[in-house]
Amino acid sequence: MWTKSALFLLVRVKVQKRRGFTFPVPMWVVDEFLTALTDLVWVGEMALKRIPLPKDETSRQHMSWIKSVSPSGIIAATQRVIKDLSKHKGLDIVDVKTSEVQVKISLK
Repeated sequence: MWTKSALFLLVRVKVQKRRGFTFPVPMWVVDEFLTALTDLVWVGEMALKRIPLPKDETSRQHMSWIKSVSPSGIIAATQRVIKDLSKHKGLDIVDVKTSEVQVKISLK
């Protein structure tokens, strides 16, 4: 029997003079997405390490940044932060209001 309730990431978007919408995203979907994205980015990192640095200075700076910083590590750290935040039900993660658009992301 299932005794735990599912945890959702609720995304609410409201545009002025229009009807707003809310869509729930289960936390396990977010976790699986970030795991798959980490694996894909790691493959990209391995491919980029085989490419020599270009002679153009701006391109060289961009490539050297990508080679020195681990994008897959950044995604994995983000995944760990989201897992830690998911322990707190009812937490509002994002609440942004502008003149026309309101976006709210919370854990329920």
